[in-house]
Amino acid sequence: MSKSKIEKYVLSPEELKEKMDYLKAEKKQFRVFYGFAKLTKKIVRKKELAVYYENGSLNSNDKYVQQKIHIVYVRNQTLEEMTDFNIGNRSFTKYGYFIDDKRWNGDIEKILEDNYTAEENHVSVKERNMIRDKLRNEYYSFYKVEKKLMGQQSLIFN
Repeated sequence: MSKSKIEKYVLSPEELKEKMDYLKAEKKQFRVFYGFAKLTKKIVRKKELAVYYENGSLNSNDKYVQQKIHIVYVRNQTLEEMTDFNIGNRSFTKYGYFIDDKRWNGDIEKILEDNYTAEENHVSVKERNMIRDKLRNEYYSFYKVEKKLMGQQSLIFN
């Protein structure tokens, strides 16, 4: 017996149009939650910027998200983002950036820039700037991190 693998499901143009028509007719609204993972004493967790996409309208969604993350910003999903709502079997799709990961090296600015570019197809520039500013300001107070000095701190050779 082989283990099942998660396969990426790609919608055909007809299926995509059908889903969009359904979502418009039902007037469904799913949200996107931006925040930072809560650190607990019992479970060792890393500092993380988390983005949760809602896949279903359940009453317990707010409670679940508030248990997992400190919510900084909430927005409604665009129609294109909502088309994935019934592909999976979960209430949320989560994307996270571990802040102390080797790729980011604890630099919140790199993470915010990556998140900013990842959403350029779905979110307006004004809203992306607002999200980035709110996350940046909340990061320093929530994790009690001191701001790094701005300016060139090392020599850069090209």
